[in-house]
Amino acid sequence: MALEGTIRDFGLPDIFQLIGLQRKSGVLTLKSTQETVTVTFENGQVVNADSSAKRVDERVGMLLVKQGKLTEARLDEVLDRQRQTLQRIGHILIAGQYVRPEDLSQALQVQVSQLVFKLFRWKEGDYHFEQADKVQYDREHFNPMSADFILMEGIRMVDEWPMIERRIPSLDVVFRKLVDSSQIRLGGDKQIDEALGSGGASEISLTDDEARVYRLVDGSHTVQEIVDSTGIGEFEVCRTLFDLLSRDLIAVLGRQKAGGARADVRRAAPSRIPGYVLLGAALFAAAVGVTVHRGAPFAVLGLGTMLRVPLGGVLHGTSRARLENVDRALQAFRALEGRLPEGLGQLADAGLLRADQLADPWNRPYEYSRVGDGYVLSAVNAGGEPLPGGLIERRWAGNSAF
Repeated sequence: MALEGTIRDFGLPDIFQLIGLQRKSGVLTLKSTQETVTVTFENGQVVNADSSAKRVDERVGMLLVKQGKLTEARLDEVLDRQRQTLQRIGHILIAGQYVRPEDLSQALQVQVSQLVFKLFRWKEGDYHFEQADKVQYDREHFNPMSADFILMEGIRMVDEWPMIERRIPSLDVVFRKLVDSSQIRLGGDKQIDEALGSGGASEISLTDDEARVYRLVDGSHTVQEIVDSTGIGEFEVCRTLFDLLSRDLIAVLGRQKAGGARADVRRAAPSRIPGYVLLGAALFAAAVGVTVHRGAPFAVLGLGTMLRVPLGGVLHGTSRARLENVDRALQAFRALEGRLPEGLGQLADAGLLRADQLADPWNRPYEYSRVGDGYVLSAVNAGGEPLPGGLIERRWAGNSAF
């Protein structure tokens, strides 16, 4: 039996939660006025996604071209052969030794995940899930993604996009470096050892992915071109650029017009997309609804108990992710205003966060206190005690953050 309706009545988190918990196999079709997207599940895990706007085969091929791992001529050759033989593009690429298996796997993973995560930003649309005993996908080169992972990443993306869009309003924005690439030191530490202008500062610590993005900031590459060249994914690239902006490592140069000229960047209005609280509430509503309607196509015995465990994990993960989001907003406020806010409410006043993002999913406000030119930010339980992993301390010595 099929499951169908509108995402306004039954949201995507509910749908993914149900399919994942019951380990269903089949195809979820989502339609908006502009696009139709299909998401394929096997045993509750996402194994493929495609779009009517542009087939994933073409997306993957162009991504490999933009990364310099495949020429346009050879891509045309591969696509022609695919149309003639109906073989998967992955099989053709590997069998013909056009690209390395690991490059193909990364490209497939990025393209499918980006299609799925963008669905969480849809406000309108219809859905239809059709069960199947067996589904087709590139088993050799694609690693299935769990529904829990999709939920956590989708919710995190939806909650962070409004703040990112305030400083990166479109993908045609161009940035310039404020620090030379020779000062970059690779390492797992995401914080700056000594920032620009601190007197004697020589190196800045960046992760491998941050360094890949930073090296492509050259005053000519747009955000979209950086996304295409790195293969990291749109959201991760934009979040990295937002972090680099907050750390005063890059600055906006302008916006690329269709003809190649740059124009001044205008800020976009803060997004109204619902964040963690609404999506968390949707998950809870799904748990209650499914427990009540045990006769529905997805009902199984004990489903209420099954839902409580993943829901709790999602909410605790949500709390930590939102705390990190507040931390980024504090850094952004300091970069924009040249000072720290007196209270977290000023982050909402500045349009960096919504008021509901200043508290955890249980509506407990995060605690914030200034310490010199720094701050302590924490998530606390009902008794006011800090939660494990719920403490962030940040200090600036002159212009240096620790």
